[in-house]
Amino acid sequence: MDFLKQIALPQSAGEITVLHFVLNFVYIIFLPFVSYLFGALVLSLYYGRFGRKHSDAYAVNLSKDILEHILPNKSILFLFGVVPYMAIVFAYAQLLQGTTAMSVSLLTWGACIFAAGTVFASSYHAALKLSSVLENVSQKNEEVENVRTEAVETKHTSGKYAVLFLAVSMALFLAGTTHAADPAQWEVVGSVIELLFTLDVVIRLVQFVLLSFTLTALGTLYFTFSWQGGIKNLKSEYTEYLKNKLLTLALVAILLQPIFIALSVLSNPNGGLSGIFFGAAFFGILLLFIIIHFVYGMIKEFNPVYSANAFFLIIFVFLSNSIQDNSALSRATQQQSMMLAYQYDKYHEELLAKMGINLKVVTGSEIFGAKCSACHEFGKKKIGPAYKDVLPKYESDRAKLLSFILSPQKMNPAFPAMPNQGLKPAEADSIAAYIMTMYKQAP
Repeated sequence: MDFLKQIALPQSAGEITVLHFVLNFVYIIFLPFVSYLFGALVLSLYYGRFGRKHSDAYAVNLSKDILEHILPNKSILFLFGVVPYMAIVFAYAQLLQGTTAMSVSLLTWGACIFAAGTVFASSYHAALKLSSVLENVSQKNEEVENVRTEAVETKHTSGKYAVLFLAVSMALFLAGTTHAADPAQWEVVGSVIELLFTLDVVIRLVQFVLLSFTLTALGTLYFTFSWQGGIKNLKSEYTEYLKNKLLTLALVAILLQPIFIALSVLSNPNGGLSGIFFGAAFFGILLLFIIIHFVYGMIKEFNPVYSANAFFLIIFVFLSNSIQDNSALSRATQQQSMMLAYQYDKYHEELLAKMGINLKVVTGSEIFGAKCSACHEFGKKKIGPAYKDVLPKYESDRAKLLSFILSPQKMNPAFPAMPNQGLKPAEADSIAAYIMTMYKQAP
């Protein structure tokens, strides 16, 4: 399934930046929807089975109502599920082209399994509605009973497969995105099973399940009691049943989530950590504490406004998680992105040359004289360290030198941080080749 990486084309630095922005946007659409869908399916199956086993009519009603809000029609599954998932796959294929990371393969398989899961989810929803209609049919004959039996069997089978397929697809999704944000593991991890049971993937899977239950519980309360004035003519007993079941679930799931956010920060590779990453994690935990207060307020004295506030705030928790993930990915793939941008510039220059368009090429010696010589010399220290002291560690890692030139980081506390020179990837490659050549030729 790595063929997507093979057919991807190099991207310019600007296009890679846009790609990360698009990923953030798609994540905000995809993750809340699939979390709500997964949580709704699990709870619908649970309450449906519980209601039939204990002859609890309220549980059976909740089984139907909890899924109705997330699946008003079949096209929702395609627009908010399948399309965003495929967009994420193509974005990762662009960002990881030329690498040995298995992330794109995992995401591609995950997207295929997810598409199958949405088919089963749609079938389960249709069977659930049909069963509800047949319950109100007073006429009893062989044809009606056959249809009722078939609907029940379809409901049970489709529901189980929908949950199974969505669970597997999201496990592959989280494993693939986690693996992509840790370049140190691209060569080391060669097995999907090994990857799925790594600590950071397990933490993210548990966090996803907790968020799913929280979003489903709060979403059901919001759409039942607040959306467009709430559903009218609900029985008071059923209203209390909904509040007791869903508020308890939401409170327990929310209380556990800050722990797993903290664990995800601690387990994240150092290469993906940044101020934005920590800021997004802190923002997510802060939002969860605010939501806890709204949920506790609803437990003490139910207010529909609180359900709306809690529901929208949990969406912003997904936003903070998306920013965390994409910040980690951007930092971890920074060197890879610079190499892609360099390949793009090189390809662009070669294409223009074939068309007879000649561009003025700035040589490495010209760049050294204009930008580098004020702070650096080959044999002695100036404002910055001598090249003879710092270039040896880059002799066998040209990509690392390019990465530093394009995005300087403070390395030695004895010298000031090198300012970003605003070089294009091709110019950075030119100056890297020049100073490395001069360093090797120096006596």
